[in-house]
Amino acid sequence: MKQVLLLCCFLLSFATLGQKKGNFVFSGTIQDIETKAPIEGASIFFSGLSIGARTDSSGHFSLSLPARSYGAVFRSLGYKYKTAKIDLKENIQISIYLEKSEQILDEVVISEEKSDANVSRTIMGVEKMSSNTLKKLPNLMGEADVIRSIMLLPGVSTVGEGASGFNVRGGNVDQNLVLLDGVPLFSTSHLFGFFTSFNADMVQDLSLYKGGIPSKYGGRASSVLDVRMKEGNFEKWQFQGGISPISSRLLIDGPLVKDKTSLIVGVRGSLSDFYLGYFPNPALQKSKADFYDVNFKLTHRIGKNQRISLSAYASYDGFKFAADTMYAWETKTISLQHFALWRDWSHHFTAFASEYAYGIEGLKSGYEFIWRPSITQKTLREDLSLDLKQWGRSDFGVEFTSYRNDAGTFRPSTMNSVVNTFPMQTEYSREMSVYIGHSLPIYKRMSLDVGLRYAYYQLQGPQQFYRYKSGIPRAINTITDTLRFQSGDVVQSYGGFEPRLSLAIKLDTNTSIKIGFNRMQQFMHLLSNTMAVSPVDIWKNSNPYLPQQVSDQYSIGIFRNFSNAQNAIFEASAEVYYKRLSNVIDYIDGAALYLNPTVETDLLVGEGRAYGAEFFLKKARGKRLTGWVSYTYARSFRMIEANGSQMSANFGKEFPANFDMPHNFKFVLNHRLSKRITFNANFTYTSGRPITYPNARYKVYAFNDLYDYGYANGIFPRPGLTPVTGGSSYTYLTGTNIQPLLDGYSSPSFTLRNQERIPYYMRLDIGFTIEPKEGKRWQGSWNFSIYNLFARENAYSIFFRSSTGLINQARTYQLSVLGAAIPSLTYNFKF
Repeated sequence: MKQVLLLCCFLLSFATLGQKKGNFVFSGTIQDIETKAPIEGASIFFSGLSIGARTDSSGHFSLSLPARSYGAVFRSLGYKYKTAKIDLKENIQISIYLEKSEQILDEVVISEEKSDANVSRTIMGVEKMSSNTLKKLPNLMGEADVIRSIMLLPGVSTVGEGASGFNVRGGNVDQNLVLLDGVPLFSTSHLFGFFTSFNADMVQDLSLYKGGIPSKYGGRASSVLDVRMKEGNFEKWQFQGGISPISSRLLIDGPLVKDKTSLIVGVRGSLSDFYLGYFPNPALQKSKADFYDVNFKLTHRIGKNQRISLSAYASYDGFKFAADTMYAWETKTISLQHFALWRDWSHHFTAFASEYAYGIEGLKSGYEFIWRPSITQKTLREDLSLDLKQWGRSDFGVEFTSYRNDAGTFRPSTMNSVVNTFPMQTEYSREMSVYIGHSLPIYKRMSLDVGLRYAYYQLQGPQQFYRYKSGIPRAINTITDTLRFQSGDVVQSYGGFEPRLSLAIKLDTNTSIKIGFNRMQQFMHLLSNTMAVSPVDIWKNSNPYLPQQVSDQYSIGIFRNFSNAQNAIFEASAEVYYKRLSNVIDYIDGAALYLNPTVETDLLVGEGRAYGAEFFLKKARGKRLTGWVSYTYARSFRMIEANGSQMSANFGKEFPANFDMPHNFKFVLNHRLSKRITFNANFTYTSGRPITYPNARYKVYAFNDLYDYGYANGIFPRPGLTPVTGGSSYTYLTGTNIQPLLDGYSSPSFTLRNQERIPYYMRLDIGFTIEPKEGKRWQGSWNFSIYNLFARENAYSIFFRSSTGLINQARTYQLSVLGAAIPSLTYNFKF
């Protein structure tokens, strides 16, 4: 901590250099003229000067200039530029409002950034996407989908159709930090992954960090998905929404006090569950499903430089399987944020509370039960930023979080139920972190982002833990003692530094090489021994038997922009990464995770590694055609070795992770057929994921069963068939006789773990969007899309069932979640 404080003092010493004699500070904000939302990455240029400025995430910019008159140009991709004359005789602060461009060239963009941002920005492995791009992609069942959209980017994958969550660069699903306006979400999907939890109408933009993760982010070991919500309109009331056969949505926003206070509310919910008829399973066809989510944001401006906002989010999912089981999961969050600018300083305070509850309810008569775990999180966070002018920019922050992880009590839900009550423990923990980061230009062609984060975790009482006999794997029959901790006692603590580094070297105005390193720690873990996680899988805190996960990622890449004769802009990049993972979780064969008070006996802790290369070519701007193509080669492995407290997995040999899919090809196309009609399509191909196949079978016969069967039929044994001196001879059954008589007991033999693969995955989606005519108060648009155009039956899993008969062999079955083309028609409106 002394080193961190010394670094802070060193950086603060530069603050006095920010304003030289005869210089004045020119600062302000750049916002959208309609929504008054801040525009990040907007550029400011000055006549007669080679320096400029860019806005931060709050739309703010600030720089020190000599006293004289300037011609200033304010611009951002997707907006009309604006000019102004500035007479700098004193410190000046202004607000600039940009109007969106109506030209075809700028209507389809991936992010509202400077056109050379992929080359000029220091950090690598980051992808940004605007709400406009999100809504123009082909979608499933009429819904623009945040999670499904980022899966079209290189380095992002999923284990199968309709699976919850996503995997980034060889990381587990639980290793992704998903933020909604700064609040972490534990579940990001509706209906087991078929819909996202984000209402696309509420999304301002999103950023996916795969590498070069800034030091202000922490708590997960693989990636960060930062989704920012819109603010309400400060000038006028607006209504927009959409209607489709699956779900409908409505968004209302406008000023409560003009230019001072705005409100935005978004509601979305399912209308029917007829789509379950697409599934071939009769039980699913009799099932019921519904969901909803609600977003709320109230923003108040305090003068020109401060704003305070109150946000809330709620989502619910219910899935009734046939007539006897009900699955449910829901999220509730509320947050208070305050943002302020003081000359060269910016301050952002966040306080939020969230609750994620999930569980199962049994409805079968006489066996009614309910099991409902939950996670409650409360966080205080302060972020500060200091603009040091030519010395760069420094960021500081501190965060404190407390968790209450209730594993749920299994109990009867009716008086007549025969189910017994089975209580589980509640875990209490807290995390504290502090970070510092600095962005610094080095000479003219180099820039450096360096950061350091320290995170500290404590598991607290009341808790009860079992002690196991040392020297042998943990098991129920090796428990030697019970340790009990009182409320407030520290049961276990973990912590460590997380260095972050990004270096960019510009070879010329259009080419740069970037190098990055980041370390991440994670203190909460998702326990799931199924191929695809579900929203009712268990979250577990780090404890004496389950240390924190740690990942170290090294990456290097080359980035280049170029244009053709028609002035279309192309962006190309190639990135290579290597990631080491410590304390990753795996499971013994047949692990029981639900309602298991000794779940540590079923868990295995080991090491992992991942590496890959990502190639990306994007046409970011053109007269009519935009899109991108990417290819990713990625591998991910795990190794679980035996030690004094656990057995090995796969005989201690390295094996592919469940989501190891080496080849991944994606193609996205957006073609403007006319001013109002747009055609879009995306194509995805991935290698099949790993699976463990049975390769042999042993037949085991019970002697008593075999004897009784043969004796009852008069064929075993049969004495006296052949006279023999001194006794009788017996005829015993041979193998060919046994087979038709009794099937016996089968014991399968398997290959090494994940040594086989299911068939490859391939899908093509298309869509058409008809935009409204200009100038009308009521603006209605239509979106027609077809998901899985070729109706390909992509394999979700392969499984085997033994068949009884003369051959007596196992039969192979393939499960396809969506084996049909799914059309959708959505009507969107705005007035």
